[in-house]
Amino acid sequence: MADEAGQGITERGLVAVIWTLAGVSTVLLGGRLLIRNLVLKTFHLDDIFGALAWLLMIICMICSTLEAPLSYQYSAILIGETPMPPEAELESMTIKLRRWGVASQMLFWTSLYCVKFSFMFLYRTASGARSEYGKAWLGGMVYITLCYGICLIGVFGQCGDARYLWTFAQCSTPYVMGLDAKLIWVDYAFNVTSDLVVVILPMPVIWRLHMRLKQKLALSGICSLAIITIAFETVRTVKLYQENNNLTNLYSYLELLVSVLTSMLPSYRFLISPSDKDREYRRLFWTRITLRSYHSASSGYSMQNYDQTSRPAESQRAIHKGLETSQDVPPLPTGRNPV
Repeated sequence: MADEAGQGITERGLVAVIWTLAGVSTVLLGGRLLIRNLVLKTFHLDDIFGALAWLLMIICMICSTLEAPLSYQYSAILIGETPMPPEAELESMTIKLRRWGVASQMLFWTSLYCVKFSFMFLYRTASGARSEYGKAWLGGMVYITLCYGICLIGVFGQCGDARYLWTFAQCSTPYVMGLDAKLIWVDYAFNVTSDLVVVILPMPVIWRLHMRLKQKLALSGICSLAIITIAFETVRTVKLYQENNNLTNLYSYLELLVSVLTSMLPSYRFLISPSDKDREYRRLFWTRITLRSYHSASSGYSMQNYDQTSRPAESQRAIHKGLETSQDVPPLPTGRNPV
């Protein structure tokens, strides 16, 4: 179709896809924050980074939507659908697109790495104070942060020198084109290895936990969600390296959108988990949603009493004071995520 401008998808179709997925991510974020507020009565760093990743993703999608008309116009010129404009006009379009591109790439990488930090802080909260894991976690955080810095260097170094970003002649030389092709694979290598750190790091801890094999596999599956983004990153990088516009932009947006979306999913695990702790979380969540009194599996436990005795020490003091509760009710943890 003529209005695809060689990108393999129409401008309306592209906008519809990215905002549909952005809407799904928004709903999942709202549910995540509601769950944490009702069940844990607090938020952790993984929630903060998850919300920040969503916010930056939304801003990136706004920039992409505003950029789309110019991007399709430029692509139509490159493939010959639209007559070549005067040289000065083409140079102006190129610089304007690069300005949009630098802004979008900054938002893209920052949002993507906020997703990784969200997973890392989730692991930290779930693992507790394990000294042997703490060193590995710190090393992983340092490596992921370095990878983020390298990706940002690639954004500002795509013309060889940041001073030439807004200069058409200096950014169109054969040297710069060759450098750009190399930077694409450098970014890919560091981005994928940082994803693998997010996937592999919690595995030793998970498989040493005293739980059923089915639960270990479920937790490992949650930690392996980053593999999905590796697939999109691979396709996107190959398309960029080939300098083929066909669906290139769509793959780039999908990588970010799917990454943010999957970062919300661990918060919903307790809704389907068969463990006793997660069943208690489910009962508490639904009773607070319906504004009814919470009853544990063993005896009555009102929401009012739960709010007053959410910590084990406070629960023990409340028991000695004679509050209406049963001595065999296990206190629900408040310092951990329901994962």
